[in-house]
Amino acid sequence: MARRGRTEIREEQREILKSFFREGMTRVGSPIIPKAASATGLEPCVIENWIGNYRRCFKTSSEPRRTKLKLHTRELSPYNLFCRDLLRNKGTMNDIKGRWATLGDDEKQKYFKEAAALRLQGQAEDLSPEMRELKIKKHLKQLKIEVSKLEALGVESSILLFDPQNSSLEVYELRSKGATDLFDAMDGVNDFGLHYKACASAASPSTKDHVDVLIKKVQELFNQKYKEAGGTGRLPYQSLMNQSVTVTAAGLPNGLTLRKPSFYGRNQLETILKHANQISFQINAAQCSTAQELSEDMDAEDERVHTNSP
Repeated sequence: MARRGRTEIREEQREILKSFFREGMTRVGSPIIPKAASATGLEPCVIENWIGNYRRCFKTSSEPRRTKLKLHTRELSPYNLFCRDLLRNKGTMNDIKGRWATLGDDEKQKYFKEAAALRLQGQAEDLSPEMRELKIKKHLKQLKIEVSKLEALGVESSILLFDPQNSSLEVYELRSKGATDLFDAMDGVNDFGLHYKACASAASPSTKDHVDVLIKKVQELFNQKYKEAGGTGRLPYQSLMNQSVTVTAAGLPNGLTLRKPSFYGRNQLETILKHANQISFQINAAQCSTAQELSEDMDAEDERVHTNSP
């Protein structure tokens, strides 16, 4: 059987193939391959070989891979842990069986204890902070996928999450499009955050004092910026949500948007205060009188909330 020689791809042909690759010809069987064959005069099989070789160029990297902390999806036995250590110390698979049999009781007990600790680590109450964070991220990712799947079936959904062990004390939201429009017109997310922040603060008084002080400072800062822009009284947050008053905030750090200070996390509150001198408000001139009336209503509401707070 005659052996087919290697096809030489000229530089101009290679550049044409690269342009087709950028347009989506990235796999064998791509519908663009016939066009590329016509443009270059090369056989489709030659182009398919080139695609594979060209893709491998992107996979090689001189940068070392970062070791990521992984969740154990299967229990590790004492024997498996022993195998792990032996292989790390340049041992071979042929050594393992004989070495385990001759291992002393004290050494074996060490592996039994480590295996038991790993099994406990799989339970939420015994997780290390790193493992707990990994599990939370995993479940959040799964929830996001489920919300998207439900939305594709025409189901509107909204999930609010609050982690009292997270130092930022932020409310996380997962919503479909319709639920987002609804919640933007309500203050439910803020109420949710206030309720659970209060619960978390009750369990940790120092955190409560710290976050409450930050919230009050940001409230005072926003009220001051509102007055400097020509407003009267306090900044009317409810009117901002209803869009009956428009206040443009410039200089808020890290892409933050203007909302009630109690809805920001601790880190966000601290960042806002650090950038206080850069923040400025601008009020729609036609709405100043309306803002004044609504500000008085907000003053009364805030006084009621603080009076009822424990």
